[in-house]
Amino acid sequence: MKLMRASWSGSISWGLVNIPVKIYSATKSKQVSFRMLCKEHVVPVHYKMVCEHGEEVSKDNVVMGLEFEKKSYFILDTEEIKKLKPKRTDTLEIYEFVDLEQIDPVYYEKHYYMIPQKKRDKAFFLLRELLEEMKKAAIGKVVIKNKEYLCAIQPYKKGLLLSILHYYDEIRDVNELENLDEVPEISEKEKELGRLLIQKYYNEKFDLSKYKDTFIEELKELVKKKMAGEEVKIEEAKPKEEEISLMEALKASIEK
Repeated sequence: MKLMRASWSGSISWGLVNIPVKIYSATKSKQVSFRMLCKEHVVPVHYKMVCEHGEEVSKDNVVMGLEFEKKSYFILDTEEIKKLKPKRTDTLEIYEFVDLEQIDPVYYEKHYYMIPQKKRDKAFFLLRELLEEMKKAAIGKVVIKNKEYLCAIQPYKKGLLLSILHYYDEIRDVNELENLDEVPEISEKEKELGRLLIQKYYNEKFDLSKYKDTFIEELKELVKKKMAGEEVKIEEAKPKEEEISLMEALKASIEK
């Protein structure tokens, strides 16, 4: 079994208490990466950098700039940009503790498993136990690969979970969306049928493993058949069903 590679290692700074930890990405990508190929020679294609004047530009002649007006730019020196980037640090500083329920699900960007660097680390397990007992999360900042992130630490199974959080100005305001303010009147009969339909599909235990990425599975099967020289038939999309009233749809779904 291949060991996971740590994404970051350092220490949690909790007042005067330092806790050596490591974090590992909680998820992995299973996406298929396609390559763009030359149809004639079946080899990868490459891009050339061309400016708007139609001239090819070498890497040595590329600078970094920001557009402050339409088609107007000012240039920033690469060294100036580097100086603004946060310095690499091995310390994750805790700034505050909050009630876990105060962290809106939309704040979360990415999750990491957090474990102690050494066995039987009393400070690590003390923090984990207290966060679980008090239903709190620690809020702090961590620098990963020269980028500073806002993060939350909460208990998770036998260890801790470090969650990267979006900053406030990255969150879109749901109140800016349309069609949410005018709530239609819903009858008791519609609610009753809706409850029955929820109960019909209710599972006491959620099993994530039963859901598969059908595109990935079908793509693997397609490649397997084409490599074997088999004829591949693509199923046509089913015609769209006629629209019916909400009440009719609820009744038909329950009887199905």
